[in-house]
Amino acid sequence: MKREDHRQNRRILAFAAFAVVIGLTLPFLFTEDPTDAMLRASSVRAADQGSYLLTEPVEVQSEPRILVKRGVVSLAQPKGAAPLSSRQIAQLLKNGTGVLILHDAEIVIGGKKTTDNERSRSIRAPFARALANMNLSALIVERGTLKIAAEKGPATLRNVQLRVRPIPGERITAKGSFELLGRTLQFDTTIGHGGADRAAKQLPIRGTLSDSYLFQASFEGLFALGNGGRLIAPTSHVQINDVPVFARWLGLSWPKELGLEAFQADGEMEWAGQTLNFPSSRFRLDTNTAAGSLMFNCEGERPLIDGTLAFEQLELNGLVEHSSSDSTASIIASTVQQTADWLPPRLQRFLSEVNLPILRQVDIDLRVSAQSTVAGDLVVGRTAAALSLHDGRILLDLAEMQLPNGGSGSLQLTMDTRRPVAQCGVRGHLKSVRFENLTDLVFPRKVITGPADVTMDLSCDWYTPETFVRSLGGRMAVEMRNGATLRTDLPRLVKSVRIDDAPTSGWGDASQGQMGLQSMSAQVVFENGVARIDRLRGKQSGQSAVAVTGSFNIHRRSLDLSLFPRAGQQGGEAASVLYINGHWDKPQMFRRLFPNKAENPLYPKPSQTPPRRSDRPSTRG
Repeated sequence: MKREDHRQNRRILAFAAFAVVIGLTLPFLFTEDPTDAMLRASSVRAADQGSYLLTEPVEVQSEPRILVKRGVVSLAQPKGAAPLSSRQIAQLLKNGTGVLILHDAEIVIGGKKTTDNERSRSIRAPFARALANMNLSALIVERGTLKIAAEKGPATLRNVQLRVRPIPGERITAKGSFELLGRTLQFDTTIGHGGADRAAKQLPIRGTLSDSYLFQASFEGLFALGNGGRLIAPTSHVQINDVPVFARWLGLSWPKELGLEAFQADGEMEWAGQTLNFPSSRFRLDTNTAAGSLMFNCEGERPLIDGTLAFEQLELNGLVEHSSSDSTASIIASTVQQTADWLPPRLQRFLSEVNLPILRQVDIDLRVSAQSTVAGDLVVGRTAAALSLHDGRILLDLAEMQLPNGGSGSLQLTMDTRRPVAQCGVRGHLKSVRFENLTDLVFPRKVITGPADVTMDLSCDWYTPETFVRSLGGRMAVEMRNGATLRTDLPRLVKSVRIDDAPTSGWGDASQGQMGLQSMSAQVVFENGVARIDRLRGKQSGQSAVAVTGSFNIHRRSLDLSLFPRAGQQGGEAASVLYINGHWDKPQMFRRLFPNKAENPLYPKPSQTPPRRSDRPSTRG
């Protein structure tokens, strides 16, 4: 629980950066026009006899509430100047023309308002009164501590260094730095404070906030007073140079293997409380650019990322780039071949440790569209998808996909990482997909090629690559109506194995040939990583030319099949079955007679429906 509170405080601190930039400057907007002053740190010093130790809290502003709980208030004067007398100091404080230095202060933003009695007691001393009423020309904060009030306890920013000075044109600049979660952030802000702006409670503002390496942000727009304030910036730029480091800085367990490294947003920006919104912007995610909206909301139990992004081209090559020298080898093909380096570097840890903490630390609701998506050698046309992540449950809905060679389809992928072993599934329908692109994921060579309609409903456990393969279950249906090619010379294979001969080893020369089919259909059931072929039938010249039953084990790369060729393909009329068993690279084969058509899947089962009345024999005498 403490760890979760720590993460919550980190998120509060991140959004408090804007409060530091804006909140500490706002008190100057309601004073008389201050005179110009040189506020560089090297040019001022505390005046002799011109300091006061705060013994009671001082409320500087009520909305948003700014309370100085402790510190030392000094009157600044240029270095090298003659010491000020007590009368001169009193006159500067009275006239509000002095520059105050606030040393080692503890400042609280937000929280319960100070009562009138508490406030009246806190402004009796001249220095405290000048600070409370902001009756001063300018302000320097040295080594300050800033606490942002929150329900679960305050979040603290340390070593706040602030320089505020007026410039011509009814503007105020605030420049300085503070430490946030171990990093020093610099800010530079200009806020307008003309009479019309104050009356409308919408102040022109522009500013920058940056870390020396990790991120940079700039904005220009209006700051609306009231209800904690709201920044509306038609023009903004946010750049994060290392997303994994940035996320971990905010307390999220973001691994580099998730793929995203750099993020950039340009366009309209809104900020209020713990919500940062880009309602209409251009985004850059690594090499991909998109238009749309993004919102980061940290007010709930977990941060929420919500948005709609439209990409021209979405490149995912960084995720699927293979680490082996064989760039054509697929991920799953390498898995079943039992290679040691079966995964691309970015996915190796992700797939082996899918129960990543980040999946329970953030919520995501994203709508994404792309005119084309590139992943290695695979190029997909227009795609529309929705990604949802809530408390470790993932739903990826690919509502529209334009596949290569005119294919299309929709898929729904689910994953539940709340379990000790993550459970995932995929269901959907692919139309006119190249069937070899699917079999390439499993077999080391193309087995059947051609356009196919595929319906699937599969599930598996996802803990390690082996558990993924061993736990695969579900059903798949395949229909190839527009021609298929069996990448084996079936007639030659059958002739090479004689009936009742001893088993032979290997595919022989038949593996170099092929056989054309007008159509092919199959029903496959997966259970614990073993695929059972309930029915596979290929037709030629309108008749069934081959039927297959049996199973193949993906993990062991083994086959246990019964192949039924039409009798005319065997060089004789006797019906037979070719048994294929063993490792799929070099299985054992033998052939036996199988004349029983009732049990031969090559031939259709007799219809169980009763004949129509006109077909029934006549019973008239």
